[in-house]
Amino acid sequence: MIDAYEQMIPEYISKEDFFRFAVEKTIYIADSKIKEEWTSLKKKINANKPIFMRGMKNSVDNQLFFDFYDNIFGNKQVKKDPSNTQNPAKIMESLSGYKKSKDLKNYQLTPLFGRSKNILTFCAPWNMAYIPSILDPLLSNEAKGDLAKEFQAFFFQHNIEKFKPFVDEYNEMVTNPHFIRKIDDHFHTLYDNVYYDNEIVMKFEPIFREEMSAII
Repeated sequence: MIDAYEQMIPEYISKEDFFRFAVEKTIYIADSKIKEEWTSLKKKINANKPIFMRGMKNSVDNQLFFDFYDNIFGNKQVKKDPSNTQNPAKIMESLSGYKKSKDLKNYQLTPLFGRSKNILTFCAPWNMAYIPSILDPLLSNEAKGDLAKEFQAFFFQHNIEKFKPFVDEYNEMVTNPHFIRKIDDHFHTLYDNVYYDNEIVMKFEPIFREEMSAII
């Protein structure tokens, strides 16, 4: 079988060299700026400041997320990002020094670990980078074949290692027994809430728990 992705790599470049080249050309925010912005984000969440998440298509699902953040974090000002990328783009442009439309061509902003409805990760500076657009097909959920799987694993592992202190801190937050107990209690309350149909809550719960899951 002929894999079109493999055909993209010239014969004189090894697969390993291509993977390393792809990572070298990815633009990240400097570590020193990441620490400061990450601290600022956590403070905003806890201080009930405006915070953004990528919106769901269904307004009821959005409200379920908003209710959770109000109940668990005490933040009543979580909002749907106007374009689903506007606020991460602002952070990336400000902290990286590169404006995509002005300084870069054929680069795109991408979340490194997903979890875009999670207010801890959507605007987290360690969860974003400019990647060369040529890499997007390899990182797409629709990508098929061994090369795509290998590159996704390589890229993910590279980012895990690069941002390990921040990923570890995030993981400790979402796996803390007290935090998990609060999530469980919140859903028990939702199932007893006559305002929400139980079927809606049942469909929402796995989506929510995936968004709040540890990065492994």
